[in-house]
Amino acid sequence: MKYKKLGQGRVLRCWEDKIRKIYAKVKGEKLLCSNCDNLIGEIRSKGQRNYVKMNREQFAYSGTKIRK
Repeated sequence: MKYKKLGQGRVLRCWEDKIRKIYAKVKGEKLLCSNCDNLIGEIRSKGQRNYVKMNREQFAYSGTKIRK
């Protein structure tokens, strides 16, 4: 998944409006790895906004930091 992360800290939630591209499989309310079918996260909503609650042990991330 390509995600525009702002600021410091862990990736706990990926908000839908900041997700640029999804490479994983979506089955119902679950985001699964397309290679091994591990659960990467669960799709949830807060108010009017949707997000993916990430399973921290099941993914790795890299990239450059974007300052606010």
